[in-house]
Amino acid sequence: MFKLTGDVQAGFSRLAGIIFYKLDLSGNAAVDIEVIDDEQMHELNKRTRGVDSTTDVLSFPALDKIEAFTAKNYPNDYDAMQGAVVLGDIAINRDAVARQAKEFGTGDREINYLFVHGMLHLLGYDHMTDEDKSKMRAVEEDVLAETDKSVVVAVVGRPNAGKSSIVNAIVGEKVSIVSPKPQTTRDRITGICTEGSRQIVFLDTPGMFKPRTKLDEHMDKSIRSSLGGDADAVLIVLDCTKGITEADEKLIVERLKSRAPLYVAVNKTDLKGYDAVYPILEKLNPYMSRNDGRSIKDVIPTSCRNGRNIDVLKKALLGECREGGFLFPADEYTDRPVKFLIAETVREKALLFLQDEIPHGVGVSVRKVDEDATPLHIACDVIVDKQSHKQIAIGERGEMIKRIGQSARRDIERMLDCSVFLELYVKVRPGWRDRADILKDIGY
Repeated sequence: MFKLTGDVQAGFSRLAGIIFYKLDLSGNAAVDIEVIDDEQMHELNKRTRGVDSTTDVLSFPALDKIEAFTAKNYPNDYDAMQGAVVLGDIAINRDAVARQAKEFGTGDREINYLFVHGMLHLLGYDHMTDEDKSKMRAVEEDVLAETDKSVVVAVVGRPNAGKSSIVNAIVGEKVSIVSPKPQTTRDRITGICTEGSRQIVFLDTPGMFKPRTKLDEHMDKSIRSSLGGDADAVLIVLDCTKGITEADEKLIVERLKSRAPLYVAVNKTDLKGYDAVYPILEKLNPYMSRNDGRSIKDVIPTSCRNGRNIDVLKKALLGECREGGFLFPADEYTDRPVKFLIAETVREKALLFLQDEIPHGVGVSVRKVDEDATPLHIACDVIVDKQSHKQIAIGERGEMIKRIGQSARRDIERMLDCSVFLELYVKVRPGWRDRADILKDIGY
């Protein structure tokens, strides 16, 4: 994706994303933008080009070739601070925008046109010949005419296959917690990825399993809802370290009965070599070439740890977007309330540090968020089944709950972009996973 700095106007980020998608670009690229007046543009032309006149836009490309924007491909142009390859700089003349708006249309349209024009110059486009000019103009008009689209994608699979990790990797923010324990995700969490004019809304569901408690029933209901009428497309995530199970095949067969496009991610490929992945791909092959027109649309081997094919998967899902506008504002990455995200962050750390000592996990209830306090004051209850579990969660001299709290606080501060004072209290609630009142209190 593009990282824009400087005088970033409303709409520039959207247009950069459209260009990224239209030109099939991948990786991360950074561009610095400056909006200046006639006099400044005149001086810039004289200083950089030896031209004694003003222009509407100037671009200063930094790259000699255009390929995937990675540190490996551009070792000298990669900015580690931005985590992106620097494409160059764009200067836009605001006085020229005003003049052209009077002649051709609105100011927004004109400044957007100049931004797109400048971006294409950075990406190797030019207008020295009529053919080049026509080609560049066609791309400009295609980008400017693009309308907003969206798609709802249900993410399903067996427990601990990496569904949450894939959603987090594509969204670029942590919207769903991750731990080695199965059934970490307990609710249908919406993650939102907006790139240019396209928006993917993920329904990150718990893993498929047989319900035993009221909490399990809630999780199962989340899965059924996602696989019902809510989703425009379905992504099944398989764990390549486990192979493909009978339950996986049954799930695939069930999903092929619907009209929703079906994608399969064979995940955790960093943990196994090609010898482990190939038998899975071979077993899936018959489902990709069925005669009834209902086939898997694509199978993509992925790894969230090293980023393998995450861009490929994202590109495929962006291609499923439909006309009708965005479902959420472009700057949102989840629809879950802040209290829910805080509780999930604390629960993630509890699962991480307690591991198998508390076999059935914990619940977390946010008791207080005092926004008037400095630092922000948050109090949470960590809910366990038994008194013995409480002692484990607290730890010797309170070291375990302190460790959980310190790790959770750091993540919450990054999420909220402010200092946080976090208090955690361990409460025993026997059979809490079967008590509707407690489940409602903690947000399920």
